[in-house]
Amino acid sequence: MSAHIDGPDDGSATVVLVHGLSVTSALWRRHVPLLARQNLRVVRYDQRGHGHSTRGSAPLTLNQLADDLAHLLDAAAPSGPIALAGHSMGAMTLMRLTARHPHLAPRITSLVLISPPHAGLSTRTGTGAGHALLTRSRNLLARACTRTPRLLDALRRLLPATSRWALRPPAPTEVPAQPLPCRRGLHTLPTADVAALWHDLTEQHHDLAPLRALGQRVRILAGDRDAHIPADHTRRLAQRLPQAELQVLPEATHALPLRHPLLVTEHIAATLVRAAELDELEHGVVNGCSPWACRGGEVEPEQDDFGLAS
Repeated sequence: MSAHIDGPDDGSATVVLVHGLSVTSALWRRHVPLLARQNLRVVRYDQRGHGHSTRGSAPLTLNQLADDLAHLLDAAAPSGPIALAGHSMGAMTLMRLTARHPHLAPRITSLVLISPPHAGLSTRTGTGAGHALLTRSRNLLARACTRTPRLLDALRRLLPATSRWALRPPAPTEVPAQPLPCRRGLHTLPTADVAALWHDLTEQHHDLAPLRALGQRVRILAGDRDAHIPADHTRRLAQRLPQAELQVLPEATHALPLRHPLLVTEHIAATLVRAAELDELEHGVVNGCSPWACRGGEVEPEQDDFGLAS
């Protein structure tokens, strides 16, 4: 597994950033320096079959992705408090992690779910003619990936390396200094595996009891213009987690971490502040808020697009 660690070795907490389907850990490249400057150790990694991380031989399922993350935590953050943030499929990975590895719960100081679905992923995004056309095109693509994966593999090998759908042999096994650009997330994953992972993600039903137990340590973010996981889907999840804080960000799409890195980082850091306040309340002491929690100001716009669909 390809992982990158930044920030001080003795940071106040370890923040683990989990990307979504079809992209790489480059999704978080603007978040890393912002978090590291707050005395936080930052771990980001390519999920199985994405970027520089190999496919392996295990079934490509959400359960396996959650187990992969548990192994990474054992290796990269075996002790101390951890803050977890995941986008889209990465949020689903975190939700499954809490269910499959409950021993981690005492160490989880905060959990930020960005654009999570209330259940499994879906090609259906909304109502109206535009959404119907988008749903139809996605259904056709999913059907082609399932029924003719070898044909699509042959076509993907003909695409230029800059295409997000290009298929190339795996890179050398040494861990590179930097992750691949987001648009190259699936460059080594055969179409049949993409289809298998997609179908597994569409059939998910989450055990939310572990998230409810985390209470106010959970924060949920969504974009009100998300065409992949509509904000209404995320609201349905939030309704089942009454203590979690929900923020629906205006004018934000599914590419929320790319377009608004400062805002997302603020929310990640604010959950750590909130966790500290909750701990202090348990001991009868409340401190003032940190600069992260008190600071206002404009959100720095994100101009770079690695290929993540909006």
